[in-house]
Amino acid sequence: MLLENNSYPQDIRVRREAEALVRAGHRVRVVAPRGAGQCRAETVAGVEVRRFRVPEARAGAASFALEFLVAGVRLQLAALVELARGASVLHLHNPPDLLAVAGLLARLLRRRVVFDHHDLFPELVAEKAPGRALVAIARAGERATFAVCDLVLSTNESMAEIARTRGCVRAERVVVVRNGPPAAWLEQARPGRTGALRDPHLIYVGAISSQDGVQRVAELLRLLTREHGLDRARLTIVGEGDARAQVERALADAGVSGCVDWAGWVAVEQIPALLGAADICIDPAGPSPLNHRSTMIKIAEYLTAARPVVAFDLLETRRTLGGAGVLVSGGDVGALAAACARLAGDGSERASLSSAAVARAASLTWEHSERALLDAYDRL
Repeated sequence: MLLENNSYPQDIRVRREAEALVRAGHRVRVVAPRGAGQCRAETVAGVEVRRFRVPEARAGAASFALEFLVAGVRLQLAALVELARGASVLHLHNPPDLLAVAGLLARLLRRRVVFDHHDLFPELVAEKAPGRALVAIARAGERATFAVCDLVLSTNESMAEIARTRGCVRAERVVVVRNGPPAAWLEQARPGRTGALRDPHLIYVGAISSQDGVQRVAELLRLLTREHGLDRARLTIVGEGDARAQVERALADAGVSGCVDWAGWVAVEQIPALLGAADICIDPAGPSPLNHRSTMIKIAEYLTAARPVVAFDLLETRRTLGGAGVLVSGGDVGALAAACARLAGDGSERASLSSAAVARAASLTWEHSERALLDAYDRL
């Protein structure tokens, strides 16, 4: 498995897939960036991990491009080494879509290539480093990666449609493997607080990058505390990313820094307890071609914790929620704040949404996706 845009085992999708394949009898090695405090090589839950250094992530197109360039070269070299050692499958995790050369070599050696399609790379580049040349390179990389793969693992139906149409991949070679928390999280769900709340506790879990819209929480908190009278509202942010400094400045400018608790990245096992301590879960990612087609794993995690969800009305967010949440049209933060304020004041609506969340979450747990993954590998 070749991974660039996250470290391991911090990337939950990759971790769950790798461990599922190990349990099924495969020998799995993950090559990934080396995070702070991580060693160069170790075995984690039966998965062999090899790590490499990449430039520190910073905001801006130059840092974004440099990171992908360095990682692309390191991963191509790692692929050569693993193929020489006899690897039978190259499992490519995107972004970036810059590993087609390694995939082509694997195919020439009659090995198998799996493209794990996490993100829409051209749309991601357009968001983070707009420019016709870079977007054109990203589209070429995407086409080349689709062309060399034997199997595409898509995170949702929108991504699967992209693989079949834009990628020209035959339908039988595209399998949806959704992101989702384990079923055991449902057993940890606890009832939320009742009645009207003057001190609602909001929570956001996930990456903090420009496309995730976390900078919007500053205005959200300002509106809740100043205009909706919820002067004791608090927000916990669980995650890190290259836009954290931007978010901190926005919070300071809005005068609400004191309303926010930063948890940073935490062990995935701690997330159910953090969600259970909150009253309302939010996703401030706004409408865009990238976000409409992306499945935010946080949404399924929120549902599994039996907590009300407030988010913008994105295509795949709507499909994931299945009616078990409050969706706000457009990208207006004022409407998002109004929805949070309404839920804070209405205990019966929160309870109703919590019940709907549990019912919906049962069909979204990782165990369903694991079966799809292993079936696809059996056919491969």
